Amino acid sequence: MSAENSKKKVGWVTTVGYGSGDFGFNLYFAGLNLYLLYYYTDVLNIDPAVAGLIIMLPVIWDGVSDPLMGWIVTRTRSRFGKFRPYILFGAPLMGFSFVGMFAAPIWFPDHVVAACLVTHMIFRTAYTVASVPYSSLAAALTHNSQERGTMAGVRMMAAMVGGIVTAATMLELASYFGNGDMRQGFVQVAIAYGLLSSAMMVVIFLTTSQEVSLAKPHTVTNQQTLSFLRHNRAFWILCSASLVGVIGSAIGGKSIVYYINYYAGHPDSVSDVMSIGILGAGVGIPLWTLVARRLSKKSVWAVGASGAVLINLTLFLFDVKAVTTLSALAFCNGVVGGAVAVMFWSMLPDTVEYGQWRSGVRDDGIVFGLSQLISKAGSGLGVGLIGLLLSAIGYTAGVNQTAETLQGIRASAFLIPAAASTLSALIILLYPLDSQFHSQIVSGLKRGESASSSA
Repeated sequence: MSAENSKKKVGWVTTVGYGSGDFGFNLYFAGLNLYLLYYYTDVLNIDPAVAGLIIMLPVIWDGVSDPLMGWIVTRTRSRFGKFRPYILFGAPLMGFSFVGMFAAPIWFPDHVVAACLVTHMIFRTAYTVASVPYSSLAAALTHNSQERGTMAGVRMMAAMVGGIVTAATMLELASYFGNGDMRQGFVQVAIAYGLLSSAMMVVIFLTTSQEVSLAKPHTVTNQQTLSFLRHNRAFWILCSASLVGVIGSAIGGKSIVYYINYYAGHPDSVSDVMSIGILGAGVGIPLWTLVARRLSKKSVWAVGASGAVLINLTLFLFDVKAVTTLSALAFCNGVVGGAVAVMFWSMLPDTVEYGQWRSGVRDDGIVFGLSQLISKAGSGLGVGLIGLLLSAIGYTAGVNQTAETLQGIRASAFLIPAAASTLSALIILLYPLDSQFHSQIVSGLKRGESASSSA
């Protein structure tokens, strides 16, 4: 790496262009996470347990496709770099497959479950093709930990905006476009989201350039990749804390739709409350990005997770039903949840240098491929589990629920996320990196040093 590249700063065009791209990705991911289960159970009338399995089973395929995509991008060579071509050319694949998830059950009315499962798997594959390179690009743009924190903050802000737009508009637009036919309405919304998201992929491609690297260009062998992963304790601790948190968040996020609808009795307020919660995350993200400049990243994570525990326990213990109170606590929950979200994407690129320092090998792609797997696996497992739980507690769509069912919804909305956040906070305290240690590692790698060579 040249001295010029080692001192290179990330410009604001790159920071904003890269970060804003997650608006496009989150139109898809928030749509899937917030409303796909609802679409299956309440629009297509699929049994909740079956619907949960349709969302959970593709996680098995993610176990292959995400690491495979990470393996591919590490070994890619092109005039546009390793990552950017996949973002650009993956855009139409994501758009078409996202529309297909909502359209296929209409096209094949006699095979609704099969159509949902197949199209869901196709979408997740297309999402992997573009999203793994997108996440990996962060480590290629800069190796400065604070700059990565800023980029992660911009990225999470854009993701939150995408989430707010999805939460606030998807149901309403589906009703408007479908003129009462929610099946057709969801297809029309998917088309609109697909076009907008594809435009954002072009923005990412045009505003980013590669690459700052601490490793000489060469082909990484499979044995070297395994060594890189085996020695990367920071990566595994980070992903373990994330997996637990994502599962709890997914269960709580899906359950809150049913809680507001059936337990609190405000079906017309679902989108409003959820949007306010995401808005809270949007407010919290820049705040936590600044706090992380004074506290260690893992401390910020632990504080945010602990705040989520307190808020979820408050919602459960005080039996909150009023929309105003639900909205206020959802906003607060979003604020503290933003700490975990932005810290994960800020900490993850740092584990690339940690693994390189420990093993003498650098494999950016496999880190982000596996992190995508863990994120999607946690989300998929959470959605699948809530589908199975809804079936177990006797949930039936569109009718008054029994007292036992309502209590089950209440527990899954608040107690499970509280337990998951507690465990996540405890795990992240084991994370070995802080900004000073990471800077020392980067300086050592520039001099050609590694943990094994200095031992």
